[in-house]
Amino acid sequence: MAQNRALTEKRLSALWSDPNVPELSTRGNKYVIISDTHLGDGGEADDFRENEKALERALAHYAKNDYTLILLGDVEEFWQFDLDRIEKRYRDSIYAGIKAFGDERVHRVYGNHDSEWGNPSDPAKNDPNGRKGAPEALKLRDVSEQTSLLLVHGHQGSTDADKYSWFSRFVVRGLFKPVEAAAKWLGLYGHPAATKSQVTKDYENIFYAWAKANKVIVICGHSHRAIFASQSYADELQEKIESMQAGIITTRMAVDAIKAEVKKIEKLRQELADEKNKGRDFQPLEANGRALPCYFNSGCALYTDGLTAIEIANDAIKLVKWHKKAGQEPPVIVFKEGRLSAFIKKVKENES
Repeated sequence: MAQNRALTEKRLSALWSDPNVPELSTRGNKYVIISDTHLGDGGEADDFRENEKALERALAHYAKNDYTLILLGDVEEFWQFDLDRIEKRYRDSIYAGIKAFGDERVHRVYGNHDSEWGNPSDPAKNDPNGRKGAPEALKLRDVSEQTSLLLVHGHQGSTDADKYSWFSRFVVRGLFKPVEAAAKWLGLYGHPAATKSQVTKDYENIFYAWAKANKVIVICGHSHRAIFASQSYADELQEKIESMQAGIITTRMAVDAIKAEVKKIEKLRQELADEKNKGRDFQPLEANGRALPCYFNSGCALYTDGLTAIEIANDAIKLVKWHKKAGQEPPVIVFKEGRLSAFIKKVKENES
């Protein structure tokens, strides 16, 4: 995917200054942000189906605990499947889980793979005759009631996902879908590839630069790369490896303890290699020093071991992952967490 910097900045600026973009308040409220589920028809070409149960568990938890659900684009895979087939497959599971929130606690933002939400009745709504369509963005007010966050899917400025999405959809529906299904049947293509990022390495840099220049926190999806406060999971793994290596050198440890640490480091290195192999690492957002915490990404629901989401509860923000397998304890793990007010202060004052 080619990312046009000028087009991206123009579109984000237009959305940020648009008074018609809906606003929500974080003060006293809880939100869960989920993107890139890419619901299909349950067949071989449906990359989401392996995580259906994991998303069901996540939705049930958030609905029960009074969260408001924000669907941040590419919820359905309209480039490959028709809505009626998607709804039929997930009516009693995913759509039922979304409906449990109640229509007032569900907000949808459209992405490039589900941009048709300007017209059809939404199967995620209890009232089919209610408000139709979805906006391109949402804004969030922080606990001080200042508008500080912009939520978009993240396809803005991508030439094939935004400007020429109609052509991309035609190619995927007409050419790629049957080839993909055949390749999966032959064992040449599998679910793990679904998590491989399809966006360019400078994608995060462009969104980060706009957010930094405008002193805004941007939360998006699209890239399938989970990011928290401008740091990727690959960055976190690298930091853990370096910290553990330093600990072995500077701490007097027994031989058995050193061997145990080395095994842990090797496992982390394997995870880091997997992240890099799938294109989920990215270029440093700052050449010198630590990046400002102004860019967040909710990741996706297509990982081989589960799905990621961003939680916001009043002033707290977390990047979490729900396990694919039922019965794992804890069922959801927190990758990173922090205070929105602290991040906003750093962004406003341009201090890392």
